[in-house]
Amino acid sequence: MMSNMLRFIPLLALLAAVFVTAPASAKGLEVDLSRPDVRLDVSFEGADLLLFGATDHEGDIIVVVRGPNKDTSIRLQERVAGIWVSTDEVIFEDAPGFYALASSKPIAELLPVDVLLDQKIGTANLGLIAKTAPDGATEATLQNFKDGLVRNMVAKNLYTGETGNIDLVGKQLFRTDLWFPANVHVGEYVIDTYLVTDGRIATHDSTQLTVHKVGLEAEIYNFAHEHALLYGLLAILIAVVSGWTANAVFKKRG
Repeated sequence: MMSNMLRFIPLLALLAAVFVTAPASAKGLEVDLSRPDVRLDVSFEGADLLLFGATDHEGDIIVVVRGPNKDTSIRLQERVAGIWVSTDEVIFEDAPGFYALASSKPIAELLPVDVLLDQKIGTANLGLIAKTAPDGATEATLQNFKDGLVRNMVAKNLYTGETGNIDLVGKQLFRTDLWFPANVHVGEYVIDTYLVTDGRIATHDSTQLTVHKVGLEAEIYNFAHEHALLYGLLAILIAVVSGWTANAVFKKRG
């Protein structure tokens, strides 16, 4: 029982902060994370972060995690003579490398479609824009590519497959677990938390999160980015030496 009470001490502190610092007429929303960053090292197998918060009035909560954005390509595959081959390619501009969604109720019950599209809430509402596409590609064709990109990212655990749950504690406290898989990208992430009342966004909070490498992985990563040419040459040299060594061993055994 004591351990359960301790879990909600941060939530109670946030609730107190909302009432003390926010004017009575303000739509207060306070959000915090159990850790300010995600650290990747050689033994990293994923990270589970707790997001918790408090509001100054009752409502539903939506949490969206995005980032980092980059141009992302997707190729459709077709079966030719019994073999699957890649055909046309589309590159989407500034597609999120990670996207997670959690809510206290199904998002379709909380906000109208135009608001979901405007805020890019849900993988169907990412607003992906094609940077390059095959000549004569129709909207239906581009939608197939968009759906394919989302499916690929879901399969890699980088996009939300199913919306996560947000637990409402009483009328003004909330919490949810955010999972970052082992293949998560290094970079800056934005966590948007929305307080929804009567079918509209009452207020919203943005929280920054950094995913970065530490230890030996960080040194290798930084070296590769700061000295790309030298890193490439070393990689080729190591591959050649490894191949030569393996070949020499097999010849000796033979």
